[in-house]
Amino acid sequence: MYQGRGGGLYILLNRDRKKFNLLLSPDRAMPRLHLVSAKPVAEDPPHGFILFLRSHVSGARVTSIGLLDRDRVVEIRFSKQGDQYRILFELFGSSANLVLVDQFSTILAVYYAVPPAEGVARPLLPGLLYSAPEKPLITGPRGTDRTPGFDVGPSPNEAAELYYERLIEQRQIRSIRTELSSLIKKNLSRTDRLVTALSGDLKAADRIDDYRQAGDLILAHLKELRTGMERADLTGYDGNTVSVILDPKRSPSRNAELYFKKYKKARTGRNIISARLRQATGEAAYLKSLSIDLGEANDADALMAIRSELAAKGYFGGKPAQPRRKTQQGAAPPAIRRVLFNGWEILVGRSAAGNDHLTMKIARPDDLWLHAEGLPGSHVLIRNPNAGDVPPDVLVKAAALAAFHSKGRHAGKVPVTYTRAGLVKKPKGAKPGLVQLQERKSLMVKPEDG
Repeated sequence: MYQGRGGGLYILLNRDRKKFNLLLSPDRAMPRLHLVSAKPVAEDPPHGFILFLRSHVSGARVTSIGLLDRDRVVEIRFSKQGDQYRILFELFGSSANLVLVDQFSTILAVYYAVPPAEGVARPLLPGLLYSAPEKPLITGPRGTDRTPGFDVGPSPNEAAELYYERLIEQRQIRSIRTELSSLIKKNLSRTDRLVTALSGDLKAADRIDDYRQAGDLILAHLKELRTGMERADLTGYDGNTVSVILDPKRSPSRNAELYFKKYKKARTGRNIISARLRQATGEAAYLKSLSIDLGEANDADALMAIRSELAAKGYFGGKPAQPRRKTQQGAAPPAIRRVLFNGWEILVGRSAAGNDHLTMKIARPDDLWLHAEGLPGSHVLIRNPNAGDVPPDVLVKAAALAAFHSKGRHAGKVPVTYTRAGLVKKPKGAKPGLVQLQERKSLMVKPEDG
């Protein structure tokens, strides 16, 4: 007996030199009991209930398996060295439970303990007597216990195993998708707020030209100014008059020097703000691209690739992974979708990392590069090994794919930018998937897949 994936109890049975793996899963989202085709990997640490079973029932002989009182309680009877035990598996959906009792129906262990409390009809704790739940009114023949026969045909068990594996995978996909969606939305909201704040700071920093102009005007009118003045209306070379505030405790030349210092400080600050704004804008575009990838991911592998990418960038609280000079042997490149159309090969990036790999590693200068204009989405590449003209129908097909794999998927028509791959550059330090184009053309297409 051991614990497998999801906390399920696996009982290893032997009969007529054949081995069987019986799963009893008290997972309250999908409680189930059936044989499995292979022994799953054990999970640690085991649940206390399973540890107790190991110490008391391991090596015991199964004497019968059946339903208790025609209800949804499976009873598995064991015999070991003259002692009798029963595992009672209550298959009641959100109230599913596993209970181990002795021959006197005294509870020895419970998977989900149910302490006595107001409104609790059947408390389930070690030391208490087990009482079966009230059975529903059912008409029909009464079920009887039977000696287990596991060679009646594997089809029902295989069907159950496959069915629940798919359910578990779907639940895992929903869980990972919810986790990633929440993480991306949270960071995108933070980044959008930062972009707004920095944009406001940049507008305020644009006043630095006023500081420089004030300093220049003071120097041009030094002979007209004197210490003690608080304001002066000074005319510039363009004939416009500007009112300049002065510090009456400083000389005119010192006031000019003060304005030039403010100018230099503000200019440095504006450069810093501009750099931070570019970085924040790039991060927002990167997260929007990942949001598109998340919407298109339809299996656990694709979702885990996005999760790994976010983890590598430090979005789960750790430090961003440092790029290595050499790729590890056996490491798989990011997923790229391949489409053949009228003899031409079209490649579609499946993630931000896939876009980077496609554009910066796979593309050759004469290949044609496409992307939905102004929208997060996939990079698309038309391979052009002979450096010839790309037929119009191939161009439209690739553009339709770029539009489909973008945030404009549900729009009637989407503008798609295209250019030679040799004219696509990646700015230093830019997030995955972010590029600059030296030249570009565009066309309007209807988003289509396939």
